[in-house]
Amino acid sequence: MNASAATPIKPANRLAYIDNVRIFLSMLVVAHHAGQPYGSEGWWLFQTGLRSHWIGLFFGVNEAFFMGLFFLMAGYFHPGSLDRKGPLRFVLDRLWRFGVPIAVMVLGITPIFIYFHAINFKHLVFSSYWEFYSGVYLGIADKPAVWTGAAGPNFEFVHLWFIQNLFIYGCAYALYRALAGAADKPLSPRPTEPIAPAQAWGFLLKLVLWLSVSTYLIRIWKSVDDWKVLLGFWEIEFAHLPQYVTMFTLGIVAARRNWFTRFPASVGFAWLGIGLICVAVYMARGIGLDIPFWNGGLSWEATIRATWESLLCVGFSAGLLTLTRERMPSQTPLLKALSDSSFAVYIFHVPVVTMLQYWLAGTSLGPLELFFLISVLGILITFPLAHFVLRRLPLLSKAL
Repeated sequence: MNASAATPIKPANRLAYIDNVRIFLSMLVVAHHAGQPYGSEGWWLFQTGLRSHWIGLFFGVNEAFFMGLFFLMAGYFHPGSLDRKGPLRFVLDRLWRFGVPIAVMVLGITPIFIYFHAINFKHLVFSSYWEFYSGVYLGIADKPAVWTGAAGPNFEFVHLWFIQNLFIYGCAYALYRALAGAADKPLSPRPTEPIAPAQAWGFLLKLVLWLSVSTYLIRIWKSVDDWKVLLGFWEIEFAHLPQYVTMFTLGIVAARRNWFTRFPASVGFAWLGIGLICVAVYMARGIGLDIPFWNGGLSWEATIRATWESLLCVGFSAGLLTLTRERMPSQTPLLKALSDSSFAVYIFHVPVVTMLQYWLAGTSLGPLELFFLISVLGILITFPLAHFVLRRLPLLSKAL
């Protein structure tokens, strides 16, 4: 591959192609939670007996890569932000940017849905919402007699675990920067020469090996979907921790070394193909392909899942960033509005899709039809809601 073929397009501003990936991932998150009652046996704000194996397979594909890619892209913007603001201002800024919308959700909106969940699906009867909110959710009053669960507080972060973990990772990096001082500074000038394809292939293969081994080892102890709450608030799934920490750290290193811009397009497209093959193999289980994927434990089946997830994560991370860099390096006004709203959509989409799930509960639609309809409606509602309403509210405007 010659140097001219390897030279990537250099978009203006804050690397618009990365924001284009964020739009896609944000829509994927909305769809993931739109299908939650219909493809998973796990807890959700709305429950139903309708199930589709295909939606469960869709979840498996998503969980293999999309949060890891979110962490990678988030990590990429951390060094520049810390360079501009310094560690203390960076942490305070993140505390406001993350803390305000989380407080609105966790203290103001989510408990309403938890209340209706307790009434509709646990069949509990409270004398009032305040009895539930103060006695169960906040734990500042006596526990209601009908409540059989743990004494309060019973805060529920739902999908906001990602924001929690991103804040904690960011604080850890800020602490490192404060301790490292001038020892950690941007390279000047930033490297611009294209990375050799052979070097890129070697690095990604090593990354897959590292992710496969570390993921398998931690799942001997904690399997997929085994969530724990540390320190009373930090929600963490250890089974994906190696992927998330690795991808966040990789984003930081990539920013310092300008890897995203220098990465060879041919390698990125090849790994996009590897990711698509991984999706095809996994989805083929829906038509009877017998490939065991175990969530954890000391078994070769768990090794298969750990390796498959790692291939898919690396394949789609390299491939989607390459695809948008080469084919969507800039933004139209519509794409700019969508990307600007993607953080607000991530925070506030769950109430929208949950209300849609309630609204459509009495229809004759099957699980797949409900999944597609709620996904489309959820996307069509939450992005305009974020752009025209949420990001213009006085309390939220500076955070979102």
